[in-house]
Order: sequence, then structure tokens, then C-alpha cells
Amino acid sequence: MVVMSRSLTELHKQFNELNTQQVTRLSSLFMEMADRLKKENASPEAQDALNTVFREWMSLNQNTTAEFKKALDTLEKYGREQEALREEKRRLEALFVSGIIFTSINQMQPLMEKAITTVVRELKADAGFIVLVDEEARIVHTFPHNMDPERDADAREMSRSVIRKALENNEPVNLSDQDTGVSLFQANSILSLGIKSALCVPLMAPRRVMGAVYVDRRHTDVKFTNAELSFLIAFARQIVQGMDINRERADLEKKLIDDAMLDFNALRDRFKSDYIIGHSKKLFEVLRVASKISPTNASVIILGENGTGKELLARALHENSRRAGQPFVAINCSAIPKDLLESELFGYEKGAFTNAVKDKPGKFETASGGTLFLDEIGDMSVTLQAKLLRVLQTGEIERLGSVKPRQIDVRVIAATNRDLQKLIREGAFREDLYYRLKVVELTLPPLRERKEDIEELTRFFMEKHKQSARTPEIDSEALLVLENYDWPGNIRELENVILRALVLAVSDCITIRELPEELVRKTDDSAMMIQPGSTLAEAENAFRRMYVLKALRQAGSKAEAAKLLGINRTHFYRILSQLEIE
Repeated sequence: MVVMSRSLTELHKQFNELNTQQVTRLSSLFMEMADRLKKENASPEAQDALNTVFREWMSLNQNTTAEFKKALDTLEKYGREQEALREEKRRLEALFVSGIIFTSINQMQPLMEKAITTVVRELKADAGFIVLVDEEARIVHTFPHNMDPERDADAREMSRSVIRKALENNEPVNLSDQDTGVSLFQANSILSLGIKSALCVPLMAPRRVMGAVYVDRRHTDVKFTNAELSFLIAFARQIVQGMDINRERADLEKKLIDDAMLDFNALRDRFKSDYIIGHSKKLFEVLRVASKISPTNASVIILGENGTGKELLARALHENSRRAGQPFVAINCSAIPKDLLESELFGYEKGAFTNAVKDKPGKFETASGGTLFLDEIGDMSVTLQAKLLRVLQTGEIERLGSVKPRQIDVRVIAATNRDLQKLIREGAFREDLYYRLKVVELTLPPLRERKEDIEELTRFFMEKHKQSARTPEIDSEALLVLENYDWPGNIRELENVILRALVLAVSDCITIRELPEELVRKTDDSAMMIQPGSTLAEAENAFRRMYVLKALRQAGSKAEAAKLLGINRTHFYRILSQLEIE
């Protein structure tokens, strides 16, 4: 529209210039003709005819000029209407996009910051802010944009004039409107900031006012229009909708967390195990599936790194099944020589080999009626895998040295820390056995992926291995070390660390001094010692404490630690006292 207005203005100017030139030339021509007629003593009729032609031409010129101006005015009006339509379309698009964005932002502060930034841009305002109020209409939060932080007090003062009026009447305020704005323009806060035009719209919820959104212009005399006020009203509704969804999402997340805890507690009631400790989401998912399959006779394969608790999970599956009163027999396939594993599994008859002086039942028979747990099945030879597959298919075994099949009723649960798919591709594990065992596959997460369980596991092992009747404690610094370590040995390594710490502890509280030095060394000191949200003084004390403890561990005594730190013993003892290090 700006381009069109400029071109129409230039066209009008050119037309006026040409028309003026034409009128000047023709007027001169008519005057010459009139002088000639007068000199030649022409008849009055001829002179009247000439005057008549001149008047008619002038009338035609005036009509043409008027029509041309009318056409230009129509074009300019059309251009303004088109620009208004484009502006309205752009703002509608902004409302649509903002509605999507606001409902997807899941925190209040980013939502407010995005909202005020967008509305200031769309309304070509110089500054603005959103205020949120409590149920008594007291301002509790301000989210400014393009406001001088040092003049935030002016923003709050401004809210006491413009925004108070919007909140009190629950209706928009347009300071460009002399009827509503003239008295407000006298407010000191507005005068001092040089505000020339402003809009303020309440954020209205169904039952109360939640706040207000305010924008102003300070560097232009262009006033806000009613169309812009209407846009701000619609925009305010989008903000309220985003706030409502944000609040509903927060309530839903809290409910989901509460429900998850209830679900976890219900799961614990349904799937009992005294030795599976933790409340993490990954553990919950494993136990949820385990609770569903435990009552069945389905074969299960458990995957997971060493020390993740595969045997404990297998035992829990057994204890929560209909076989709970029958034997649970475990055998580690990698701990027994391959040439002896077959006799361990299937048993042997007297005389089957040199030292077979009497009959011996194998693990399958020992576990009859119950569960057989085959740990590290990935290390079993391919030949023995074929025999195991036959047992799973027929439910019969044959002892070494015997041709008499024996019926067995055993549920098989297998486990491995190896990649069975890779072993299958390499020909080291039978694919048919894999699928026979994998009626259900459970994967236990490593401890580094369930660090939220570390404190609970730590306290469980402290209670399990306590050296006296009194329950030991662990200080926050030592616990932070445990939570920041990667635990390549998983839960088994954690248990060993706690057992060692309890043995070495000089009191009923485990401190960082009782933890293995290599464990502490592998933990990022800065991330480990300084808690998020600490003040500078707290962070400095945490670092000093960490550094002093490190010196004590390295030196072995207080005197040597003082030397290592380059200070005298008196000063060092004072630091130890300040940091509460014994």
C-alpha cells in the first residue's frame, strides 16, 4: 500500500503539472485568437463563438481533472483497504501460530516471554509487559519486553494506573481514545516515560482475572487503532488458553507422577521381591512385564550387563509363580568347564565315565516342578545348545550313560550379558534355541541408566551389611560421589563399595574418606561437589572442602596435608574446623 500510495501521488503530481502546462498554452492560444479577431474587426458573433469554445474547453478540463482525482481517490482507498486486509490476514496468521505455540510451551515463564515478544512485534509497539496477579489482584509476576531493567519500577508504577483501570473494570483500556485515556495520560508514570499511545487488556479466566497484557508506543505519534485493540483482545485469549493448558499439563504431570507411584506400589504388592530395589521408570517397565509373565510357564531370557541383578529377577519370577514352593536351581554356564556342563545339567548313571561311581541327578531333575536358571547361556557350546533345545521341545532328558528318557517339569529362565544376535550371526549361538527361549525377553538397565535408584540401593546395602545394631548413615557429599559415578560393575560393584565403606568407617556415617580413591578420582570434582542452585559462598566452601579432603587422602595425615597445601598446621586446623572436617 505504501508503494501504491507513492506511485499514485506521483501520477497525480505529473497530471497536475501537465494539465497546468496545457491550460497555460491553450489559454495563451485563445488570447492570441481573440486579439487577432479584434484587430481584424471580426463580427461579435465570431468573438462570442470563440469565448463559447474556450468556456466549454475549460469546463471539460475541470470535469476531467475532477474525474481523474476521483479515480485516484478510489484507487488510494482500495489500496488502503487491501493493506488493511493484508494486515488483518497477517495478524490472524500470527494468532493462529501463537495459539499453537502457546499450547505447546510447558513452562509459564517461557510462555509469557514468547507472548510479550510476539505481541510487541505484531503491534509494532516500542515496549510492553505482561503482569500476573493473585486472587486479590496483587501483581505477583512481571514479564517485560524492551523495558529498561533499571526502570522496572516505572513498569510497576505504570501498572498501578493503566493496568489497575483494566483490572478494576475487567475491560480493555485504549490510551489513544481520549474518552478513556485522557485522565490516565496525566499519570506521572506515563508522562515520565514519554508514552504517546498505549493498550492494556485483562487476561480473563472464567472465574477471575489472571493478569493483563500491556503495550505502548513512545517514538511515534501513530496511535493504536480499534483494529489493533481487537487483535490484542484476541491475543490475550490465546495467552489465557496457553496458561490454562500449561496449568492442566502441570496438574496432569503431577497426577501421572502420583499415579505412577501408586502403580509402582500396586506393582510391588502384586510382584513381590525383597531384593529388587528401586523406583526408576526403567525398572518399573521391567517389573511390569515380569509381573504379567511370572504366573505362566513361559520361557524367559533376561539380558543385561554383569551385576545388574539378572539372577535376582529370575528368582523373583520364580517366587511370584505357581512354582514358588518348588526348587529354584541356578547354574552359571560360564563357570563350569564345557566338557562337564552336560553332566551337570542332565546328570549321569553309575559307570558312565571313569569317576562316575554312583548315579547323580542333573540340575534339570533337581529343579523338577520348579525353575532352572541358566546364567550366561551365551557361553554354552553349540553342541550342548542342540541338546538343550531338544529338552525344551520334548520335556525329556537322558542322563549320561543312559538311554532311558526321563520326564521333567521345569520352567527354564536363561540370562546372558552377551549380544545373542551377534553370536547368532557368528554361528556361536543357535537361532532356533534363541527363539525357543525368547518367549519373553527382559532387559535389565545398567545402574548408570537408573541413577535415581542409587540412594535407595545404598541404604538397602547399608542396612544389609551394617556392622552393628544401629543403622548407619551416609553424608550428602559421599552420596553425590556415588550418584555421579558410572558403575561399570553395576549393582554388584555398588554393594562391594558400601560393604568396604562400612568396614572402614570410624563412625556410623559413611563419608567420602571411606570410598575408594579411584572411584572419587573418576568422578568430575566440580560437578560432584557443587550442588545446583548453590550460592557463590556455598560453592566456594564445597570446592575448598573437596580440595582439602583430596589433600588429606593423598597425604595420609593432617601434618603432611598442611605441607602439601603450603600452609602451617594452625591455619590448616582452623580450616578443618570451618569446613567441619574431623
